[in-house]
Amino acid sequence: MKTTERTLTKGFLGILIALLPVFASCNGKEGSDSHGRVAFIVNSRSTVADFTRSQVSDYTTLPSGDDFTLTITDNKEKTIYEGLVKDFPADMEFAIGNYTATASYGSVTEEGFDRPCFRGSQSFAITGTGTKEVTINVSLANAIVRIEYSDIFRKYYTDYSFTLKTGNGSTIPYPKSETRAVFVDAYTLTVEGVLTNQAGKESTFSKTYSTPLAEATCHTIRFDASNIGSTTITITLDNTTEEVDLGEIELNR
Repeated sequence: MKTTERTLTKGFLGILIALLPVFASCNGKEGSDSHGRVAFIVNSRSTVADFTRSQVSDYTTLPSGDDFTLTITDNKEKTIYEGLVKDFPADMEFAIGNYTATASYGSVTEEGFDRPCFRGSQSFAITGTGTKEVTINVSLANAIVRIEYSDIFRKYYTDYSFTLKTGNGSTIPYPKSETRAVFVDAYTLTVEGVLTNQAGKESTFSKTYSTPLAEATCHTIRFDASNIGSTTITITLDNTTEEVDLGEIELNR
């Protein structure tokens, strides 16, 4: 059975940067020593492109703009400011020149439930004249993995639990009762499972996916049992289905 891939496309957190010029020359006219000030307004909007038009908040709680780390560098890659958006000093002045603003939240190496990582950057210039707005488009930098089961699978296997292991060395338990999605930076992903059927027979399996998972994408792993008493299950990752042999399983009497 196929499952619907939920792709996080075009969803982003928009950070609007208003650059307000302040002239530093004594006579009030523009000069080479003109400076600009920067004020930040944080907007959050992010959707999941799928058949149900889900929101990113279906998978985790969205961070507020104040929770983002802001890093500003000049054209020589020297860091001018680094800290939380909420701590940015409103009276900080920048000399005329070119800069790059980077906004980030979380880390791709911190994998697990409710561990989203957002990143984005945008260059801008202080010219000393007029008012300029710069938008930083911040998108999800890691991948989302969720697990679901067919009705036949749930009926035949009375108990089951899984473990997700990533190429970063993270081990994430995924018990039967778990319904949340996992955020990972998975260039490899291994799924291990322990299944108990109606007759009380326990089986284990391990399946490794070496193809990197796409960032800003929700990848769904779906488990299915072709029929009651079968010695195999099917595992579908996005639109790719593979059969896994569990060996000899005692049939129901």
